[in-house]
Amino acid sequence: MRRNLCQRTYKVSFVTPAFLRGADQSAQWRVPPFKALLRKWWRIVWWNEQPKSSRSVEALRNQENAWFGTSADKGTGASRLRLRIHDWRGGKLPRGEFNQTQLPPVRDLEVQKRVRAFLYLGNGLINWNKYSGSAQLQRESALRCDDSRELKLFYPQGEMDRQIQRAMMLMAFCGCLGGRSRNGWGSLQIQLVSDHEAPQPLFDEAVLDEGNRDARKWLHEVAVKWTDALELDWCHAVGCDDTGLLLWRTEPKKGWHQVMEELAKIKIGFRTQFQFKAAGPLTKLYHRHILAYPVTNHPFGKWGDKARSANQLLFKVLKVSDGYQGIIVHLPHAIPEPLRKKAVKQQAAARELKQMEQTVWSKVHAYLDSGSKVRVVRLP
Repeated sequence: MRRNLCQRTYKVSFVTPAFLRGADQSAQWRVPPFKALLRKWWRIVWWNEQPKSSRSVEALRNQENAWFGTSADKGTGASRLRLRIHDWRGGKLPRGEFNQTQLPPVRDLEVQKRVRAFLYLGNGLINWNKYSGSAQLQRESALRCDDSRELKLFYPQGEMDRQIQRAMMLMAFCGCLGGRSRNGWGSLQIQLVSDHEAPQPLFDEAVLDEGNRDARKWLHEVAVKWTDALELDWCHAVGCDDTGLLLWRTEPKKGWHQVMEELAKIKIGFRTQFQFKAAGPLTKLYHRHILAYPVTNHPFGKWGDKARSANQLLFKVLKVSDGYQGIIVHLPHAIPEPLRKKAVKQQAAARELKQMEQTVWSKVHAYLDSGSKVRVVRLP
């Protein structure tokens, strides 16, 4: 049986601290989050490989269950994909080392005060000590940067090999793990390890050259026009428009700290262009609710404060040859169906909600494309 298995070995590390925890809530290298992330990007690869006529969520689930296994309540099926981390112990970032006094505050236009970038992007996981002027972890819950581990993958030879390799490329380029990972925390660096050779990156840095569209061909293969992607309420593609990919990058920085500061400014900017006219609970759905939900102090009454809709913009910090760069990628999809059903009762209201989604994301794209407002470059 093992003769028919593919085995690939990767060197994985974090470019930014990762809030990845074990059962005792302390930092720990764990296999399940890696498998879940690979599963997410594999879905995108599989979906966009299929002819449109044969795509269906049922077919996706059947194939996913066959490769990744099923839980006991759905009829136990063993996973045909195995992951193993060599030496999962250690790598914790002591709370005392998490001191970012060198980072200036950024201005939150909505609350009209200055906040620390790390506090803004790590809300709920990071505290700010106004007396010492430093960011502090709430508990010893982060894995440190550049502390690498060996990740091994085992799976049957055949069609899955190509799909897994493409999914791993997407993980290496876009993938983050742990708490607040959509804000750039837990940014992964993944390299392929082979005998007698130094670890090799899974993608060429030319992908970050705005003039080299050919270097992004593999990303275009999993891209869907974002307005069409709003027909489904789950993450199934990278977004694109008539210009190209909905992908942006920051300028190179000397450290990941400076990249996170820039990403915080960007997030504040595109969020605060959507203003609330009243405090919550609100009887009206506002544009800001479309970006992500819940919104502190502004719950939509029909959804309450327990509903969840994740931000579709993914931040990532990359370690490159001349420093560090941030990327922003839009993974477009509709508002989750349970929230949509609560928000609309009539066909006219459904059309209005869809138009609202298109309006919001059009404004976000325009904001990121505006060189005068934000210092990022489009990678079409």
